[in-house]
Amino acid sequence: MIKKNLLALALFLIISIAYYQVWFLRQPERNIPNNESLFVSPANGKVVAVTHWEKEKLSWNKDAGAVQVLTKDIGDSGWLIAIEMDITNVHFQRAPVSSQLISEEYTPGQFNNALIQKNPYGFRVENERNTLFFKTPAGLKYKVVQIAGLMARRIEDYVEPNQTVKQGEVIGLIKLGSQVALILPEGVQPTVKADDKVVDGETILATIQVPVN
Repeated sequence: MIKKNLLALALFLIISIAYYQVWFLRQPERNIPNNESLFVSPANGKVVAVTHWEKEKLSWNKDAGAVQVLTKDIGDSGWLIAIEMDITNVHFQRAPVSSQLISEEYTPGQFNNALIQKNPYGFRVENERNTLFFKTPAGLKYKVVQIAGLMARRIEDYVEPNQTVKQGEVIGLIKLGSQVALILPEGVQPTVKADDKVVDGETILATIQVPVN
């Protein structure tokens, strides 16, 4: 009886590992637009918020305070697009547009359920996160924020400061369900709304409306 139980347990573990490798770590081919006037989605999932932010209106409270920190290098105003990923989504992140990584910053935090939140910004501001700060050749600055969730206890990024990436290039991975936020400056016009489904590297999230020096 004990041998049968051990065999069943071993079989379950083998199947679980294989399922994880094949399903959660899958990386499908994407049709990258290769258009530097467009921001493509860095993540596969559902848009939960498209929020316009203004520096002078952000106050230091539990929610807006974190957004104030995240937006301080971007400008006086802009847009925040939050995407949630459940366990069925591809969990690799891609570069929204060709650019150079200026810096990366890991912020320790909690591991609350990323799919349950009530603030207007669409992401768990108190959760662990990794922030990737990019600049395009035209001088436009933006950030991709990888946010951990209840089951996502590991965030990885595959880029280093001063490294250049092409639009659609894989830049990171968040294990299991979680969130990704894209912080954009003024002069960029979002093309999605809450509840839209997006595909990493393919779906256009925003267009660049004005030239950047």
